[in-house]
Amino acid sequence: MLEGILNLRYRRAILSRLSGGRLNKPLPSNRFTHQLLIKSMFLSMGKLSKMDGRVTPAEIKYATSIMQLMGLSYSEKKKAIEYFEAGKKRSSEPTEFTVKLVRLIGKGSSLAELFLKIQCRLAFVKGVLRLREKVYLRNLAEILGLKKAQLDDIFREIGGAIENDFIRDSNPKWNAYKILQLEPEAQGSDIKKAYLRMMSKYHPDKVAHDKLTEESKRNLQKKMMEIRNAYECLCGI
Repeated sequence: MLEGILNLRYRRAILSRLSGGRLNKPLPSNRFTHQLLIKSMFLSMGKLSKMDGRVTPAEIKYATSIMQLMGLSYSEKKKAIEYFEAGKKRSSEPTEFTVKLVRLIGKGSSLAELFLKIQCRLAFVKGVLRLREKVYLRNLAEILGLKKAQLDDIFREIGGAIENDFIRDSNPKWNAYKILQLEPEAQGSDIKKAYLRMMSKYHPDKVAHDKLTEESKRNLQKKMMEIRNAYECLCGI
C-alpha cells in the first residue's frame, strides 16, 4: 500500500514538472518508476529522431529541454543521453519498456497522455510528420491506452500550423526570421533590407564608443554574428 501511495505521489509530481511546474521541488522517492520513465522516454525519442535517417540540432535541443523539465541529475542526464543514442539504432525496441512503464503509470492516465504528447512534439520538430512516424506513434498510443481519436486530436493540436513556441524557436529558419524581426512570408528583398537595417543598428561604429564597455562591445559583436548567421540561413548561403 505504501509503495502505491509513493508511486501516486511521484506520478503527480513528475506530471507537474513535465507540464512546466514545480521545477525546483524535489521529486517523491520512486526510483524504479523514475528510471523506467527516463529509459522509455529517451529510447523512444531517439527512435523517432532517427526514423528519417538524420537527427537535427532542433531534436537534440528538444530532448534536452525534457531532461531539464524532468529535473534530471548529472548521472541521470548521462543515462538519458545513452538511451537516446541507443534508441537511434535500427534494432532498438523502445515500446517493450513503454509496456512495462504503463503498468506503473496507468493506461490512459494523464501522465501516459503527456508522454505521448512529448513524443508527438518531437516528431513534429522537423515540420513534417512522416508515415513511419505516424505508424510508430499510433502503436505507442495503443500501448499507452489512448484512443485513435485522442492521438488525432494531439496531431491537430501540435501539427496544424506548427505554431508551438518551442518548435518555432528550435527550427533554424523560424529562429532566423525572429532574429531579423520578419514574418515567415518575407521575400528575398525584404530579408536583405532587414539584414542591412539590423546590421546598421548594432554595428559598433553606429554606437557612441565612449559609452561602450568591453562587455558591451562583445555583446554587439555577438549580435552581429547572430544577424549574419540568420541572413545566411534564410538565403541559403
